[in-house]
Amino acid sequence: MPDINKRERLEEEFELEDESQAFVEYDYITSFIAVNYSLMADELAKLGDFEFGVAIDLACGLGDLAIEVAKRYPKLRITGIDISEKAVEKARERVKEEGSDNLDFEIGDVHKLSQEDNSVDLVVSHGGIHHWKDVSRAFSEIYRIMKPGGLAYLSDLRRDAPDEIVKEIEQSLPPAQAKGFINSVRAAYAPEELNKILESVGIKNFSITDQAFSRETIMKNKELLRKSKMMSSNFSKLSQIIII
Repeated sequence: MPDINKRERLEEEFELEDESQAFVEYDYITSFIAVNYSLMADELAKLGDFEFGVAIDLACGLGDLAIEVAKRYPKLRITGIDISEKAVEKARERVKEEGSDNLDFEIGDVHKLSQEDNSVDLVVSHGGIHHWKDVSRAFSEIYRIMKPGGLAYLSDLRRDAPDEIVKEIEQSLPPAQAKGFINSVRAAYAPEELNKILESVGIKNFSITDQAFSRETIMKNKELLRKSKMMSSNFSKLSQIIII
């Protein structure tokens, strides 16, 4: 496999033209990374008090992260937002099965969010940034809707991930999913690129780090980690956390 570290960023080739097939692939990939949704949701407790208020999950897909956050914060009002109508429809079906009454989903575009200025306490997202067509505008929108003192906790792939980790994961996937995975890595941003983008839109207080979790969070999820198809240590080298 070519050295992805030295590549310029490429637009992702994968499109949702065949959404039925897209959801099959989504479910397969999710089976590998499901533990990360639980880890992220538990790690929020280290970052702030979110017992009450308003939260949104951007590029929520079928709602995996939003559902985990809703379980931990039953009085937090959470809205999952995705541009795919079918994804939102399926996420709503899942909520009915889960029986969560503090969670809903809506169709929306991260580049033009419907939320009012300074109205959201918490913004989360997992794996969405490299899909966004205009990342500068998306971050501006996120910053616009956040309340003073609010938090954005965003996770995504990183293009400068170690080649050996990328190759190991690629080889563990069926051909169709492997191609989609490589396309996503190539479309992702390196931390220094995101740093420049955030600064360019006037966001000053932020951090970009490897996706690492506290010992307490890891211990809470030790059974999930033990059963995980993709070891979290590998995924942490493949991903980055942006906190605003």
